[in-house]
Amino acid sequence: MKTLLAITLIALSAGVLWTNTVGGALSEHLVRLLFCTLCVLGLAARSIRETILLAVAVLLALLVMTKPDGWTNLLTALDLAAYFAAFIVLLTALKIAAERSRSVLAVGRYLIRQPTGRRFFATASGGHILGVFLNFGAVSLMAPLIQSATKHPDGSTDVDLERRQLSALMRGFAWILLWAPTTLTQAVLLTLFTEIDLTRIVLMGTATSVLMMLIGYLYDRFEWRRLPPKTEGEAPICPQRALLVLCVVCVSLIGLVAILQVSAGYTTALSLMFVAPVITLIWFVLQKPEGIALSSQCKRFWPAFDANASGLARSAMALGLSGFIGRVLAEVLPIDALTSGLDLSTIPGWVFLAVLPILITLGGQVALSPIILVVFIGQVIQTIPALPADPTNIVFALSAGWAISMFASPNATATLLISATSNIPPTTLTWRWNFRYGLICYLVLVAIFAWLEA
Repeated sequence: MKTLLAITLIALSAGVLWTNTVGGALSEHLVRLLFCTLCVLGLAARSIRETILLAVAVLLALLVMTKPDGWTNLLTALDLAAYFAAFIVLLTALKIAAERSRSVLAVGRYLIRQPTGRRFFATASGGHILGVFLNFGAVSLMAPLIQSATKHPDGSTDVDLERRQLSALMRGFAWILLWAPTTLTQAVLLTLFTEIDLTRIVLMGTATSVLMMLIGYLYDRFEWRRLPPKTEGEAPICPQRALLVLCVVCVSLIGLVAILQVSAGYTTALSLMFVAPVITLIWFVLQKPEGIALSSQCKRFWPAFDANASGLARSAMALGLSGFIGRVLAEVLPIDALTSGLDLSTIPGWVFLAVLPILITLGGQVALSPIILVVFIGQVIQTIPALPADPTNIVFALSAGWAISMFASPNATATLLISATSNIPPTTLTWRWNFRYGLICYLVLVAIFAWLEA
C-alpha cells in the first residue's frame, strides 16, 4: 500500500505540473482522478484530521452539486485541491536529501551551539531571509537541519533546544507574509485588491516583521528564563565547506526559481514545484558514500521516498482537502445575500481590521487552510458596498492574520511542512509552543491597526 501511495503522489505531482504548463482537458481529468485516488489510498495512513476533512469535503461536494453550475464549481475545487496537494509533496520531499546531508548536520550544530542570544536570531532571521526567496522551501530546508542538529551523540534529542529552534524558525519565517512580493499571500491579495499602495505595504510589513521577531526573541528569553544555564564551551568553528554546500543548494534553488519566473513567466509557487524535486534528486545523488557508483546511489532514492510516502500523503490530503473545502464554501454560502444589507459604516476602522486576523486564525483551527480562507474573506469584502477601513490597511491586516496562522494554526502550510519533516504533531507546534506568542503579537497588531486608522 505504501508503494502504491508513493506512485500516486509522483503521478499526481507530475500531472499538476503538466496541467499548469502544457494544459489539456485529459490531463485535468487525470489530475482530479489522481487526487481522489490519493484520498482513498491515504485512508490507510490517515489520522482523525484527514478523516474529518474528507467527510466535510464529501458533504460539501454533494451540496454544491445542487447549485447552478455545480459540476463546474466542483471540478474547479478539485483542481485547486490537487494543486495544493502536489505543492506540499514536492516541497516536503526536499527533506529526503536534507536529512541525510552531513553538511546540514554540521551547519545545524554550528548554529545551535551559538550563544543563546545569537541562536534565536540566527534561526529566525535565516528562516525569514531564505523564505523571501524560497517561500516554503526555506522551511523544508531548515527544519531537518534543526532537528538533526539537536541530536546528542548517543542518539537522543535535546527536546528543549528542538522546541526553541523550531519555534524560532516558525516565528521568523511567518512574517515574510507581511511584505515579501514573492509570497503567495501578496500574489493573492494584490489580485483581490488592486487599489492599494504597494510601497506602503512593503514598508509597513518590513518594519512590523522586524518588531515581531524582536518580540519573539524577548519572549523566548522570558519563556526559558528558569532553564538552568548551560556551560558555554569554546566558540564553535565555522564549518566552511559545509556552509558552502548549503549556500550552493540555496543559491541553486533561488537562481533556478528566478530563471523560470523570468524565462517562462511562471509564478513563484509553480517555479518552486519544478525546481525543488530537481534539487532534491541532485543533492541526494551527490551524497553518495565513497566507493559507491552514481547509478547505485540513484537507485537508493526510491526506497527513501517510499519510506516517507505515508507522511507525505497525510500532508497532501490535509492541505488539498482544506483547499477544496474553502473553495466550495464560497459557492455553497449565499455571499451576496449575506453582505447586501451589511452596514459597516458605524464600525471603527481599527475594529474591522482587528477582526480579520481572528477570523483567519479561527478558521485554521477547524482545518480551513489560511490560503483559501483569505481568498474567501477577500471575496466577501469585495461585495461590501462601503468599506470601513483603507484597502491598503485591509490587505495588511489580512496578511497579518495569515502570518499569525502560520504558527497558531495546525493546518497552516508551514506547520504541516515542519510537522511532516519533524514528526511533531501540528497541535504541539502551534497550540502548545506558540499560542501565547501569537496572542502577544495580535495585541501588538491591534495597536498598530489603531495607529494606522487614527
